[in-house]
Parts: sequence; C-alpha cells; structure tokens
Amino acid sequence: MREFAAHFYGSEVVFGVVLAAWLLWTGLGSILAARIRFTEQRFAYVYSAAILAFPLSLVTLRLSRFVLGLLPGETTGLAPAVLFALVLTSFICLPLGCLFVFNTRASAGKLSHVYFWEALGSSAAGCVIYFVLIPRLTNWQAAALVGSGAAFAAFFCVDSRRRWLILALILAVMMGLWITDLPSQQLYWQPYDLVESRDSLYGKLQMLRAAEQVSLYSNGAPVYSFPDPASAEEAVHFALLQRPHAQTVLLIGGGVGGGLTQLLKYPAVRVDYVEPDPEIIRFSRRYLPEAEVRSLDAARVRILYVDGRAFLNRASDYDVIIVDLPDPTTAQLNRFYTQEFFRLAKQRLTPGGLFSFRVTSAENYISPELGSFLASLYTTLSSVFAEVEVVPGSTNIFLASQTLDPLEHEALASRLAFLGIENQYVNPALLSARLDPLRRQQLAGALQSAPPRLNQDLHPISYFYSAVLWSTQFRGLESRLFSTLADLDRSWLLDVPLAAFGLLLLVLGIKGNRSAFLLTPLAVMGWTTIVCEVIALLVFQIAHGSLYHNLALLFSAFMLGLAIGALRGTRRPDSRFTHIILLQALFCLLLMGLHLGVKAFPPLPFFLLFLTLLGYLGGDLFVTANRLFLKQSKNFGIGYGLDLLGSFLGALIASSLLVPIVGLVPLTQYLLLANSFCLLYLLWGLRRA
Repeated sequence: MREFAAHFYGSEVVFGVVLAAWLLWTGLGSILAARIRFTEQRFAYVYSAAILAFPLSLVTLRLSRFVLGLLPGETTGLAPAVLFALVLTSFICLPLGCLFVFNTRASAGKLSHVYFWEALGSSAAGCVIYFVLIPRLTNWQAAALVGSGAAFAAFFCVDSRRRWLILALILAVMMGLWITDLPSQQLYWQPYDLVESRDSLYGKLQMLRAAEQVSLYSNGAPVYSFPDPASAEEAVHFALLQRPHAQTVLLIGGGVGGGLTQLLKYPAVRVDYVEPDPEIIRFSRRYLPEAEVRSLDAARVRILYVDGRAFLNRASDYDVIIVDLPDPTTAQLNRFYTQEFFRLAKQRLTPGGLFSFRVTSAENYISPELGSFLASLYTTLSSVFAEVEVVPGSTNIFLASQTLDPLEHEALASRLAFLGIENQYVNPALLSARLDPLRRQQLAGALQSAPPRLNQDLHPISYFYSAVLWSTQFRGLESRLFSTLADLDRSWLLDVPLAAFGLLLLVLGIKGNRSAFLLTPLAVMGWTTIVCEVIALLVFQIAHGSLYHNLALLFSAFMLGLAIGALRGTRRPDSRFTHIILLQALFCLLLMGLHLGVKAFPPLPFFLLFLTLLGYLGGDLFVTANRLFLKQSKNFGIGYGLDLLGSFLGALIASSLLVPIVGLVPLTQYLLLANSFCLLYLLWGLRRA
C-alpha cells in the first residue's frame, strides 16, 4: 500500500481499489482451489509462487510509468491505477487464496485451525511491521526480509525434493530486491537526478535535483521546490499584509522551501512552524541553501514535530494562522479544510486574528467542477467566520476573520512600502493585476453559482469534489464515473442497495436453502467488517493524524480479534445455528457502539478495542458457519471466498464512493439496518428449521 501511494494518485479512492483487488483475487483463489488436485509437490510450488510474486509485483509497480508512458512525477488517472491494482494483486493473491484451501486439505480438513493460524500470523506480522520494519527499513528492504522469512518457513514446513533449489532462488531474488532499491528509484526518476530517498513513518521521501533547483516529494506528491518564490510569497504575504503588526504566527506546513524566510521579513513576527515528519526538516537542511537553513534555526522560529490539528487542540492563541498544505485530495488532507477544523482555528485566534489557506484554481475560466470544489470551501469557511475574502489567480488564497480590510491593491502596496519589504511576485505591479475588480467579480460569481455544500469531518464533500476535479484531467473512465456520481441522489447510493439486499434475503428465505442460511451471514460479515474498518480508520485519521505508521497496529488489533474469535469457535464443543444468530445480534450491538463512537472522536484505545471485538465476532462467525456448512459439503474454499468477496465489495464501494458522498454517520446507520435485515433473515431460517 505504501509503495502504491508513491507511484499512483495516493488518495483513499485508490487505496480502496487496491484493498478491494487484494480481497477479490484472494477470494477467487480460494474458490478456484476446489478444482485443483492437491499434491505435496503442487503445494510447494504454489507457496514458492506466492513468495516470488511479492518482489515481482513491487518491481512491476516501480516500472509502471514506463509501461504507461508517463513522465516521472506525472499524475496518472484512475483507470491505470485500477488496472495495475488488479494485475499486481493477482500475482500474490490468487496463490494465497489457493494456499488457504491447500493448507486446510494438508491439515485433514481442519479449516478453523488454518483460519486461526492465518489470523494470528497476520496480527503478529502487523506488530513486527509497526515496531521494527517501518521505523528502520525502506519498503523494499522490509519486503526482502519478509520474503526471506517466508522462504525459510516454507523450506521447513513443505516436503519437496527441490526445496533447496527453491530456497536458493528465493533468497537470491530477495537479495536483488534489497540491493536494487535505490538504483531502481533513480531509474524511475530519470532524467532527474534522485540524490536521496528514505521511507519515513509518513511516507516515501525523495529529493531530486535539476540544475539549481531541488524538489522534495513525499509519496510521489511534491512537498516543495526551491527556489519557488511565487508560491512562498503568496502563501504568506496576503495574510500578513492584512495583519502587518502581527506578533504570533502559526504556520502549518510550507515552512521549508521559502515560507519561513518570507515570514521573517516581518520584524515583529514569532513563528511556530508545525511539521509532523522530522525527516522533511533533515532532508531540507542537507540540500537547501545556507540562507534558507538559517531561517529554520532563527531565534524567532520554533519547529514542532506534531500533527497540526492535534497541536491546535492544545495551542495558545495566535494573531495569524496559515495553513500551507496541498489541496484536500485525500481524506487525510481534507481534515484541515473542514468546518470543525475552521472552528478550532477560530478558537485559537486572538481577537481580530486572521486565518488563511490556499488551494489550486485557474487564472480565468472557473469550470463547474472547479466551482463546486471552491464553493464548498468558501461556504464552509463562511459558516465559521464573519468575513471571507478570496484572492483570484491560478492559486486562490482564502482569508477569513471577524473583520477584514478591503482587498485593494493600493492599500497593500503602501503597506509593503511602509514595511520596506521587497518581493519578486507579491509586489505593487502584480497586485494591481491580481486584485483586478473584474477578476474578483468573476470568481465571486462562480462561487455563488455552485451548490453550497458544507465540508465536514464526517462528510468530506470537498474531498469528493477534489476527486471530481482531478478526474476532468482525463478523458475516459474517470471523468464519466465521477461526473455521474456527482449528480446521483443519495437514495441511489443507500436506499436502493438496501432495498435490493432486503429483496435478495426475501427470495433466499422463500427458497429455504439451508446452505444459503449458513453462507449468507459470511458474505454480510465480510463487507460489514471491512466497511467498519474503513470507517474506524478514517475517524482515527481525523482525530489523530496520519495512518501510515499506525495502520499496521490497527489492522493487527483486528487480526488478533479474528484469531481469538476463531479459537473460540474451534473450541466450542457443538456449533449450532443459534450461535450464528447470537453472533449476528452482537454485530448489530457493536455497530450501535460504532455509530455513537464516530461522533465522539475517541482516543486510540477505543479503536484498538473496537477492531479487536470486530475481529472476534468475525472469526467466531466464520468458524461456526463453516463447521455447520462442511457437515453437508466438503467445499473448503466457498465460505472463505464469500467472506473475502463480501469484503471486496465493501472496500471498493465504501472507501471509494460512500464515505465522501454520503458521509460516515449515514453509512453506519445503513450498515446497522443491513445487519438487522440479516438478523431477521436468520431468525426466519431458525423458524423454518
């Protein structure tokens, strides 16, 4: 997932596609394994194929731009991302799905034992990744260790005449993966010069040099380029010229690469600069000019390595707060553009204080897609602050306060002259063109003509509008898909699918097939657990910041619960249909707890406990339903396959579509309704029995 973020458009939309593709192929692999004759030799070969597919997929991913004919760092569309997600996950997941069934056959049909050990291994692996691999190694180095460990495990567990040869081949491939990590990245970025790369807790950092310019990328997205005085000046001066006598400034992002240097032109200003990733500062110290590094070390600057939103929760008051972050193209970034964040920023401003941020726009023509995106931000900001002004241009600067001075170029130019500040771009000559009344009037018209939608933590509509705007860069699947979704009424996304699900359960109930009563809750459990995981991860991200490091720990909690639940189901002396009904009822109760917890933004222990309980119910239900089903059929892969195919639908639809369009709270409500329908269906099955 981390490598995919570094090479493709790394929003949660694409993450949902990758996760969905992973679950799809694993489910299909387990279903297809029923048609493959099991032998010890074939068992060894499939294990080896799964292990070797791991580095193969990573290498293919890194060379993806050459296959697609892209320039290094060029934004790609959704269609190529979907294609690569489907192809690359098939390398690994088809054999993994087959291995679940093969392991069950090798253990004399003890499916519940295989499921338990798989879940326990996943939980342990997540802890190793969280505490050991991510903090110390690059993604490729970590993959090489994982592949080597898997090769040794297979060597001692599988009896094959060629196992020495297979072990030597795998170890050689893993050594090659370790050695070629940096050279392959340098190949990817040609003709640019990649001078250093490092995987931090927040993503893959890569420093490029082209002639006199250095550029820092994080997960394939630009952090800054230096020198770029235009970006640095406009991020700072429009806000400070509104409050030229400000003494305390909070800068969230944008400090390296020029922002701090511009702020220090105001002699009275003291700056708190928030940057969660210390590696960004370390990189910058090595590659930025000495004058820029001096800004980082200035006595009037304090650098804080903490999440900007978390810091605001406990910060003192500031005269000016500037958010200089990328556009809200992901749910992670969107949390700095919501109504709740704006309210928090307002609480941390002194009386008469000013809040500012900027987003990408267009010089002249505001398209309907761009208008909807900008209007959502303007409407949200206006719901919190009494006065809001927007500076037109290729980048729109939003200024908000309880009182604002008129945006007149003569007044701003006189303040620049009074302060003795000389700029290359925010200067009297360019201010006249930038603040032309006609341009401001055109922008205001575009903002007023678009639908007024509030961007909120639990309903990140600006994130969706940003995806719609992004899709207009491509003439194909992306544009048509997002344009259609933007026009859809919410009932088509929630009411119609819920009604169709209820109708399906009615038909299955009338037919009265016993297998359907056992297998249907597995599919429902699959998409319920994955949607709950997506919701929990997003709420955690809103409350606590980046997921990159904590993702492994949170998934480990779920897999640990899965293992404990599977163990409980295995040790139950007699599985009955009433146990499935009880577990389904507990799912409904847990969903009620999630619905209440979503609104409270609880601390980390809540998420760990919730995911463990969620996994526990899922593991127990999986084992119990399969034990009953296998009494009438020896198809070991069908239950596992339905579980994962249900998860596939949940991952694809929830994270990619429902979360940004309908919001988290309605999604939890409809999830509770769907599980309640399933509970009634199971009670109907008990009555028929």
